[in-house]
Amino acid sequence: MDVHTRIVDAAIQRMAAAGFEGLSISSVARLSGLSRPTIYAHFGTLEQLVAEALETAAVQVISRVTERAREEATTAADYVVEVMVAARSEFRSSPALAPIAFPQRGTILFDGDPMGPGALELSRSFLLPLLEFQPELEDELEEIAETCLRWLVSLVQFESARSRSDDRLRAYLHRHLVAGLGVTP
Repeated sequence: MDVHTRIVDAAIQRMAAAGFEGLSISSVARLSGLSRPTIYAHFGTLEQLVAEALETAAVQVISRVTERAREEATTAADYVVEVMVAARSEFRSSPALAPIAFPQRGTILFDGDPMGPGALELSRSFLLPLLEFQPELEDELEEIAETCLRWLVSLVQFESARSRSDDRLRAYLHRHLVAGLGVTP
C-alpha cells in the first residue's frame, strides 16, 4: 500500500473511531505509523486530508449501496427506493461518514455548500444505474439526483413512524418519492 493511501485509510479509521473532532494530523500519523512531516508532505492541511478521506469513504459507500440496490431492484422505482434505503443505512451506521450525515457548524462540510456540485455529483453517482432501467431519464438525472439528495439528508437526520423500519421506509418512498421523480413503478 502506498503512503498516500495509508494516510487516507488512517484518517478514515480515526474518524470512524473518534469522529471528526478526534481527527488530527498527529492522530493520523500515529495510526498510519508515519511522521507528521510525511502527512503534511502529502496533505498541506487537515482540511485537505479530511476532504480526501470523506471522498474516499463516500466512494466506498457508493459501491456498496449501488451493489445492494442492483441486487434487490427489478424496476426503476425499486432501484431508487433501494438506493435510498441502503444509503440511509450506510450514512447512519458509519461513524466515518458522520461529518457528511450530521454536519456541524465550523466543520468543512457545514461551512461549504451541501447542495453544491460535489454533493450533487455524489448523489448522481448513486443513481447512474437507474438509467439501465429507464434510459429516457438521462436528461432529468441531475434534478432527480438533487431531489434524492434532499430526501436522503432528511431521512438520515430525522426519523418518524413512516421511516423507522426499512420496510415502512420502502412503502413510504414508493408512495411519495417515486411518484414525484417520474420514475416508472
